Amino acid sequence: MRIIKDTFTVKMLKLLIGLGVMFSAFVGAEPAKNSINSTLPIEAADCLVVDKDKHILMIEEAISGKFSIPGGSIIGDESPEVAAKRETFEETGLVVNVGKQIARTYNSALYACELATPARFYMDQNGQRIVMVWTAPHFGKEVTRVLLKPDNKAMRSNYRFPEHKWQFPNWVPEVTPSAFVFSPGEIGTLIPFYESQLIMLQEWHNTISSNGLTLFLSKIVILIGCVFSPLFFLLTLPLIRSYHGHRALLIYGAGMLTMATFTLILSTVIVVPRPYFIDPVFGVHNTLGYTLPSTMVTLTTMLFGWVWMTSKTAEKQRKYRWLIAVCGVVSILFVSLKVLLLGEHYPTDVLVGIALGVAGSFGLHHVRKWRFTDRRYVLISARFWIAAFAVTAVIGGAIHKPHIIYLSAICLGVYSALMWLKFFPVYVSPIKRHVQLTFFSLLSMGVLAIVGVDHWLTARYAVNTVIVAVHCGASWSIAVWLLVVAPRVLPNVLKI
Repeated sequence: MRIIKDTFTVKMLKLLIGLGVMFSAFVGAEPAKNSINSTLPIEAADCLVVDKDKHILMIEEAISGKFSIPGGSIIGDESPEVAAKRETFEETGLVVNVGKQIARTYNSALYACELATPARFYMDQNGQRIVMVWTAPHFGKEVTRVLLKPDNKAMRSNYRFPEHKWQFPNWVPEVTPSAFVFSPGEIGTLIPFYESQLIMLQEWHNTISSNGLTLFLSKIVILIGCVFSPLFFLLTLPLIRSYHGHRALLIYGAGMLTMATFTLILSTVIVVPRPYFIDPVFGVHNTLGYTLPSTMVTLTTMLFGWVWMTSKTAEKQRKYRWLIAVCGVVSILFVSLKVLLLGEHYPTDVLVGIALGVAGSFGLHHVRKWRFTDRRYVLISARFWIAAFAVTAVIGGAIHKPHIIYLSAICLGVYSALMWLKFFPVYVSPIKRHVQLTFFSLLSMGVLAIVGVDHWLTARYAVNTVIVAVHCGASWSIAVWLLVVAPRVLPNVLKI
């Protein structure tokens, strides 16, 4: 028994001595400089570029809306240095010479880089340095703009990676400054067709700015147009569901899906810079993609054109056709003036958008007539919507367009709703006018609540995959809310 106790005591002493040695080594050891958990294998590479004033080259990400330095994942067998150079070119359109590795952050290597040739920038109305790189491969898809940002509190509050933003004071001094040249504009890059339109917009902008009254009226127009644009997407679907029924909602949704996908593809593959990409007088705005065509003008025109043509065949709605026409013209006018005043589009982009909207409304109206005449289930069948989901998901992934991915989530939501209704059919549509208004209000409140929760969640995360998943979940929920949940819940509330 004595031997056992001694053996146990010896083992405990050895264990305590070993722990003491490890702790002493840990305390006395000097951590690797500029390393954060650097034992992980390198799977990504970042590039740090600065100018002579120690401003840092950054991108504004399209998905998260946050800033980050250029960089990304290593592909195949390429080295981290090659990946850093490739990612920087894809995201900024700038060619860099990759220098020494100055840090490792988790699974990413960070390199000090220098521009191979000088890059031009301009100062926007807020004093930010905007780099002219709209020809970058990922511009308008994953990147909304490229900036030179100072290392200050405002930048750090909107920076994506927390492991980076507190290390910039240590990293920036190790980077050789690159040459950035101030330029008032880049009008010479446009073809004469767009150059003449830009000059016209510049003259129009100067004329409006020179008079207090016209400047005030232009701000009113911009305010109305900015409010109308998001509400258009959010409230037209509840409006059609309340006043025209779920089948009309499916038909219009199919038309909006087709036209939105088509215009988003055009604004991605037709590389024509927006006016505010060229001239800083217009400021910088929250848009994605290139200029042709105007998606908002297209969808606004299609909506009012389709409703106007539908009211022609509906006996009760004929007397409201003039009101629909007036509302449509005024809405299209405000949206068109807003995108022109802000320099988001050229005049021809607006005209192309109107033409596409008119063509879309005619096509949608004739498909609707053909569907009712031949008793076909085109546009309202589950097979159509699952096929639409597959097509839009493939297109969105192929051209790296997150907005098309969100449209595919709506398609999946519609498919889920239709499959539910196939087994548990509930098709409730209010008839009385005051009930329709109440139904529309409650539907809209539900949609706005979903959007509010989506905004709250995405504002708390910086991981792009999480943000895309949350946006897709919100899009799916809106479709299910309009087609399944609301028709089951609201009739009990409204006593329909």
